[in-house]
Amino acid sequence: MFSVVVTVISMVCAVALNYLIFPDAILSRTVPGTIIIVTLVSFPTCVFVGAKIRENVRLSEELRRLVERDRLTDVATRDFFFTRMAQEPEAYGISLMIDIDFFKRVNDTYGHLTGDRVISHVAQLLQETVRSNDIVCRFGGEEFVVFLADADHDVGAAMAERLRARVANSPIDEAGTTLGVTVSIGGSLKAATDHIEVAIQRADDALYRAKSGGRNQVRMFPVTGERPVAVGESA
Repeated sequence: MFSVVVTVISMVCAVALNYLIFPDAILSRTVPGTIIIVTLVSFPTCVFVGAKIRENVRLSEELRRLVERDRLTDVATRDFFFTRMAQEPEAYGISLMIDIDFFKRVNDTYGHLTGDRVISHVAQLLQETVRSNDIVCRFGGEEFVVFLADADHDVGAAMAERLRARVANSPIDEAGTTLGVTVSIGGSLKAATDHIEVAIQRADDALYRAKSGGRNQVRMFPVTGERPVAVGESA
């Protein structure tokens, strides 16, 4: 389409120049030749240039995707997450730190390829469960960060429990064996005045409580900031 449009425009301009430059007596000879020459030169050139433009666009999109999306899971990368949060420093919501339970045991028992499939499986479940305006990020290894935009403590705790249950109730098949997967989750409220790294550190503290408390559970850092508490536990 690009090549056809540019060729037609070039042809119209060339013919118009013929009428401006040459006398009427020879236009019947110059116009057909001009049309042929423009078509033979312009169309192949446009096809070549258009192909290069499309290739450059494809490479640019691929580079952007490599920077913004994790190759294994197709969720956001850690760098993209912090870049996005830096663009909205006053964002309010819940930060969740999510860790796959006993992941080293999975790698040691089934191998690293199975471990990769487990990570991808969990990432897909997280992405499917959160809202479209939330951010799911692979933070590193088997850890994820989820930012629930505009969610308060109660909404964040409910979503965290929903994520935990979704993973626990979604085993994967590995070589004919059903492999159960669970996650531990720590959550923290990010106020508009908080830095995202502070909220993540609090969520990480809550995650530690969830793991040391037996795993496959949710712990939320209290709004008062005194100590992490489990969902349903009084502060």
